[in-house]
Amino acid sequence: MPKVSVIIPVYNVEKYLRDCLDSVVSQTIKDIEIICINDGSTDGSLDILNEYCSNDDRFVIINQENRGLSVARNNGLNSASGDYIAFIDSDDYLLNNDYFEKLYNACEKYSADIAVAGIIRGNNKKTYRVLKIEKEEVAIEYEDKLRICDVPDSNYVWNKLYKRESLLATGIIFPPGKLYEDLYYTHKVLYYMDKVISVCGINYFYRKRSDSIIRTKSSKAELDHLEGQNLIDSFLTEHNIDVSKCRTDTKKYKLFGLTFFKTIKKHNKRKNVLLNCIKWSVSI
Repeated sequence: MPKVSVIIPVYNVEKYLRDCLDSVVSQTIKDIEIICINDGSTDGSLDILNEYCSNDDRFVIINQENRGLSVARNNGLNSASGDYIAFIDSDDYLLNNDYFEKLYNACEKYSADIAVAGIIRGNNKKTYRVLKIEKEEVAIEYEDKLRICDVPDSNYVWNKLYKRESLLATGIIFPPGKLYEDLYYTHKVLYYMDKVISVCGINYFYRKRSDSIIRTKSSKAELDHLEGQNLIDSFLTEHNIDVSKCRTDTKKYKLFGLTFFKTIKKHNKRKNVLLNCIKWSVSI
């Protein structure tokens, strides 16, 4: 039984796929299985998968008709046999070779069900930090889990390592046919799984693409996003979580059209920024 099963849905990403696969193959923890679900790709993605599979017996390729990211992830989960589960989108990659090793060791050390890493987003021109993990912290209470994972603002499934047995026990699946599928999934998983540990010094790279599915405007995308956000708000309210404290509330104060002061409030803290260079935080 491998230590980690890495689940990678693949659909028409030949331009980015090698970056993703290379970052997984080069991980310091070698006892992994790499499950790639080809979701009916029509470009050269499958050829790339077959190439890697022929050179590395840790690869498992599952071919399916184009049914979307949720079905691909669910099929990957059904095939996984590792002690832990990791999800990676095939146009993203891992920034650190010891990414899985650190997440795995943290879960084992603290008997945690989930370990969470930082997130950096960007492209070849610009990058910025979405989630910065500044300290190792164990969270058991639901509100603390939301805080260290930055949910619902960073409601992503892929910057985490999950204990497979505990994840499957929740019975939660990705919703077939929905865009923004993480909105339907992550907050529930955090609630039903017992312990979360944040891990410093490693980051998931979230590639910013103008042609990605979620950045392509459509009525379906808008409806699915709204439905997902409403489900999160209803779930948090049902479990006595103040939704307004979980989401980022930014206020800007301008003079002659230029922002001279802004406040950023979330999770009982307010960050103040003066002239975009002087920064300080206070508890509220």
